Amino acid sequence: MFNTWDDLRFWKSGEWQKIEEDLDDWDRKGIQYNPQRTQIFRALDLTPYTQTKVCIIGQDPYPNARHATGVAFSIPKDCLDYPPTLQNIFHEYSDIHGDLKYPYPKTGCLETWCSSGVLLWNACPILPHWEELTYLTMEIVEKLEENKILIVSLGAVARSFCDEVTNHLSFSHPSPLGWARGIKPFKGNRFFSTVNDYLCSMNEEPIDWKLP
Repeated sequence: MFNTWDDLRFWKSGEWQKIEEDLDDWDRKGIQYNPQRTQIFRALDLTPYTQTKVCIIGQDPYPNARHATGVAFSIPKDCLDYPPTLQNIFHEYSDIHGDLKYPYPKTGCLETWCSSGVLLWNACPILPHWEELTYLTMEIVEKLEENKILIVSLGAVARSFCDEVTNHLSFSHPSPLGWARGIKPFKGNRFFSTVNDYLCSMNEEPIDWKLP
């Protein structure tokens, strides 16, 4: 029975072994990648499979090393320069014309959501991209679908992993280029409330989106 992310087939696959060898080589050569190695799978550590109520899939980590944390869209607590994508998320979170109208968060760290059962995952969890990591995301989506866990894709890259998913909501990516575009733009479409409405329709507890 599948009970933990450690049970994913990917960890024993040749694909993961190849990536580890490449990372070892990059570490020796001092080549930078985002996030740092110990943080690549932090999202899985913070939101165990058995506690996951909803998975939000983004595209890839922030390109700036100081922003990337291994948790999609989240930045370190002590980082005061919010990336534009996170600013757009907080626009919907806090703006008078947004969805929740909460006070603007004092930190860009979203780990509070993780502890509430939100898996914040990037389709490719490392920059630069490793093609082999698409198999990991495919397997994560497969296991979430088996347990009928809601998956929310943000942007075309994330949506491409969810074509066969029944419990699926889709919005545009909240980046400046995408957040107001598409059939279901992130901007103005009550992202947070829509997720909670869907969870309630499945007789699941809604997410407490309130941040510190």
